[in-house]
Amino acid sequence: MCKEKSHFVSALDRRQLLKVLSTMGVSMAVLRCGGAMQNADFSSGSSGSGTTDGSSSGSCVEMVSETNGPFPADGSNSAGDGNSTLLDDVYANSPIIRSNIVSNYDGTQTVSGVPLTLTMTLQNTNNSCEILSGYYIYIWHCTPAGQYSAYTGSGNGTHTRTETYLRGIQQTNASGQVTFTTVYPGWYSGRTVHIHVEVYKTLADSTTVKTTQLAFPMSTNYTVQSASGYNGTSGMMTNSSDGIFSDGTSTEMVTISGDNTNGYQASIAIRVAA
Repeated sequence: MCKEKSHFVSALDRRQLLKVLSTMGVSMAVLRCGGAMQNADFSSGSSGSGTTDGSSSGSCVEMVSETNGPFPADGSNSAGDGNSTLLDDVYANSPIIRSNIVSNYDGTQTVSGVPLTLTMTLQNTNNSCEILSGYYIYIWHCTPAGQYSAYTGSGNGTHTRTETYLRGIQQTNASGQVTFTTVYPGWYSGRTVHIHVEVYKTLADSTTVKTTQLAFPMSTNYTVQSASGYNGTSGMMTNSSDGIFSDGTSTEMVTISGDNTNGYQASIAIRVAA
């Protein structure tokens, strides 16, 4: 099974992210670079475990950076997704810009699992954690069985590149927030439960403001593990034994409430130096 490793690649040209994600079997109309878009695992991530990029005074501390791993589908690798071409166009009405990510873009292949509502608030550590509106947050994670969409023949990315479930982008609102509807993630060999996050200032530039991962309390992970379908690809690792989170999760840990029957509500401040 595939354990995530950090790799560095050359810088990507303009506007690659949305095109790569939206070309997974979906056609759309071209929008010029300045067009508005409504709120609807190899690049800038650090190597290995997280390191603090910076902080300001008090509790306004920047979230650590992490690898984006082998399965980002953001154009930073060509493993499985078959498309690492540098692209120039931004696409309007892309189905990747969505709040509910439990299905493929076209509504097929819905992933079953314990419901999870995830709210993130984007804050700027360079300005006393003032909120950041109008930025784009991309998340992706594996299924309860430990599989990613959009990749083929790569360990736990054992699906076709046209599958697009459990991936989505939203633009932060006036309160600096985005909310995603998904299912509680599973796990796989070498990893504990986590969600990948990339933050972009605009979709006209594929350079990330932050690449990181979200952690979940082990007590909740163990509770969800008892639910139907949560078998991962191997035994679940703890946060402290996970190679990414073993140095601590203080800036990456979500606040969570709920239960397996009614689902969970998680929240976290994504603090970046913008």
